[in-house]
Amino acid sequence: MQPAFYRISPVNVSGEGANRLMIVLTTKGCEYAHNNDGGCTVCGFMNHAREDITDGEIVGQLEFAVDNLDLSGVKEVDLLTLGSFLNDREVSPEARSRLLGKLAGLPEVEVVSIESRAEYVSVEKLRQVRELLGGKMVDFGIGLESADDHVRNNIINKGLSRKAFERIVKQVKEAGCSLLVYLLIKPPGLSETEAIEDAVKSVDYVFEIARRCDVRARVAFEPVFICENTLLEKLFKDAKYRLVNLWSVVQIVKRVHGQGTVFIGLSDENLSRDRLPSSCDKCNSSIIRALEHYNFNQDISGLEALTCDCKSEYEKSLKGVRS
Repeated sequence: MQPAFYRISPVNVSGEGANRLMIVLTTKGCEYAHNNDGGCTVCGFMNHAREDITDGEIVGQLEFAVDNLDLSGVKEVDLLTLGSFLNDREVSPEARSRLLGKLAGLPEVEVVSIESRAEYVSVEKLRQVRELLGGKMVDFGIGLESADDHVRNNIINKGLSRKAFERIVKQVKEAGCSLLVYLLIKPPGLSETEAIEDAVKSVDYVFEIARRCDVRARVAFEPVFICENTLLEKLFKDAKYRLVNLWSVVQIVKRVHGQGTVFIGLSDENLSRDRLPSSCDKCNSSIIRALEHYNFNQDISGLEALTCDCKSEYEKSLKGVRS
């Protein structure tokens, strides 16, 4: 059985450029979404969920990727599900053990990233993940989305308090893992300018908490794209939401550069139907290449060198109307 999505792309591992395999496994889906009117307003992962999926089919998706992809040079695997990897009702302990055991047998892989909502996390579970991976570095990922409580819980419907997030950071440190924090760029309800400031302030907060707890951390930005069957899609179709301009993504990265490792997600996991952030036809590909280059080596020079006729128009638009 093939995964819901997989992609090999550039990443920076411990200060060196490498490749990562991002794989999204089809599972029963996010329990939070099941119980909270579809869950987060921007997330489309439930479109791929299957209530009747078996442990064997879940594990088989990773086996498919390992057996059919060229993983040479892949030092990081982002093992994602359609919800929380540490929720036993979504991924059983047996399936979890088999998945991690498969990755433990890949000698080139140095880092494995998993993701879960806060309510399913414990120091014991995180330590067990480390043991099953045979000593590989574990990046525990959590979707904070925004440091602003209103944006995170009233707009995105995340159901996560700062107190819960900071508890997770301490647990990650205690378990000997690293921290990976997902932040959205331009959730609904924010203008382009507001979205830039929200993203920058969120990075400031994440790295401040990480320093306070003495935990190794990195940020993964996710410029918002349009997923089917979401509140965001309705807003987009009603012309009440406009996708972020890629020049804003560049500006955000330039402003937060130097605080710590920052990754920019440039893939839509087959969810958007090409409703993705962009700039103009002339520079769109160049900006994406420069962002991927930054993911690889954390070198800001490529982003600083970007230029296009549309950039001045973009800068004028930052003073425009809320969208």
